[in-house]
Amino acid sequence: MKRILMVSAMACMLASASVAAAAQADGGGDDSGIWFPLGLSLVSAPVQLPSSSHTVFGAMVNVGYGQVRNLAVIDVGIVNNVTEGMTGLEFGAVNLAGTCVGAQAGGVNYASTLVGVQLGILNITGRLHGLQLGLVNISSSGGALIFPIFNLGF
Repeated sequence: MKRILMVSAMACMLASASVAAAAQADGGGDDSGIWFPLGLSLVSAPVQLPSSSHTVFGAMVNVGYGQVRNLAVIDVGIVNNVTEGMTGLEFGAVNLAGTCVGAQAGGVNYASTLVGVQLGILNITGRLHGLQLGLVNISSSGGALIFPIFNLGF
């Protein structure tokens, strides 16, 4: 069963890479519209599929540092970075997102806009529409500016 899952995951990654390569070969220099069902990052951009300009609609696994433009469903790893929009769950030591609709759980969580929940030691957001649970919670708009244990904003 493990072999079947591993082979299926590799096949999805190879198929997604083929689609991206074909789009660039056709002169489509902007590959931001291509989305991948699965992403894997071993260290960072040089050892990452898909590239940081793509969208992952499924799961992204980051062994070191991983970055994508948009992500929906789940982002798991040590350092997770979604530069624009993240919908779903980010789970790691450090979670970074532009707009987070869902939940971030880890040591340090940052989202420019949070619509959902942050669970961590240090939680930071520009706009809070939800709940922060952690040792230190910081929100520049919505909720208290700095508050221990929990922070709530609408």
